Amino acid sequence: MKRVLIVDDSPSVLQVLQFIFESEHYVVVTATDGAEGLEKISEQMPDLVVTDSVMPGMDGFAFFRKLKEQPATRAIPVIMLTSEDPRAPGHADRDQWPEAVLRKSADFSILLAKASEILSTRTKGL
Repeated sequence: MKRVLIVDDSPSVLQVLQFIFESEHYVVVTATDGAEGLEKISEQMPDLVVTDSVMPGMDGFAFFRKLKEQPATRAIPVIMLTSEDPRAPGHADRDQWPEAVLRKSADFSILLAKASEILSTRTKGL
């Protein structure tokens, strides 16, 4: 089974996303912020990370950059969830982007389809 790390500062979002991914037979690990997410990765290497973009302390973009700086975690694909427009001026200077940036929605089928697509592409490339 594929392991997914979900990083979000909202306990209710974590709970819903955990339920959604587990119902699709993923092993789910959760973290409430970027720093905890990095700790969890060192304990249990995930196949995919789903992270919120806006969190206190280390936001999703800083968390993403930290992942890509480390050789051991550089290849982990990331889906970033945002309620903001990622094309907004504050995000325009980002030189690296996750494999997917999705708007938060109550329709989880888009998120699950993107996760499946990324993981199947990654598996084929190995």
